[in-house]
Amino acid sequence: MKYILAVLLVITSSTLLAQKIAITLDDLPFGYSGGFTDEQKIEAFDKILKTLKKHKVKATLFVTSRNMSEATKVILDKAVAAGHQLGNHTNNHYDLNKVSAEKYIADIDSCQQLTGKWINSNYFRYSMLHRGNTRTKRDSVYSYLKEKGLLIAPVTIDNNEWVYNRGYSLAMKIDDHKNMDKIAREYLYHMKEVTARYQKLSLQLTNREIPQILLLHSNPINADYLGKLLDWYKREGWEFVTLDEAMEDEFYSIKDDYVGPYGFSQLDRIKVSRASN
Repeated sequence: MKYILAVLLVITSSTLLAQKIAITLDDLPFGYSGGFTDEQKIEAFDKILKTLKKHKVKATLFVTSRNMSEATKVILDKAVAAGHQLGNHTNNHYDLNKVSAEKYIADIDSCQQLTGKWINSNYFRYSMLHRGNTRTKRDSVYSYLKEKGLLIAPVTIDNNEWVYNRGYSLAMKIDDHKNMDKIAREYLYHMKEVTARYQKLSLQLTNREIPQILLLHSNPINADYLGKLLDWYKREGWEFVTLDEAMEDEFYSIKDDYVGPYGFSQLDRIKVSRASN
């Protein structure tokens, strides 16, 4: 009996401590790729879709409509057909710190108009996660999003994946496989480090585990290494959930009052907001 109780305790503790993570990818149809042809972009995205299917992940994918060509629109068709959510990531990927709220709002509208055929969620993600460097600018966009019924898709596990992808793509362009392998190893190590950092920060801020939201991009390094990254999460006991499921957690209803130039993780936004009060 004691043995059975001990086993049940372990199982219960493991269940309570189980970490959940939602996978999101920005810059669809395809982001920075060092000069990929449309055909190469489609082929690379097919690898991403295959990886998501293998790991039974239903992701939320954010479209930057300036990245579309007639040929790569098929990527959006494939993503929707595979059961993934698509959201708005602006048309031109403007930096809200550098343009007016009016210009930024018009850019959100442009993306919605150009991609309305495919967007099947009400999620919006800020380009560079910048929500405005002034209170007036921030609140103007907030009011617009509320009026249009668009929901901000936050990020908790922010990272420098895009930096590794740039180096990886440039090395790929010249067939420098040795450097590609080196960058990929560094990328995977970096992702493990930032995951641990934000998991620790979530415990510090909430005294519990929260469903994390991971920011990635539709790009070459993930075409080749998303599988290894998701393998690692699975080995570490993480459960893949949808963005909808993650957002149901009460953590995502916590208001933050951060105004400034940085594209913070939602965890950092709350941390800074609390420190300033």
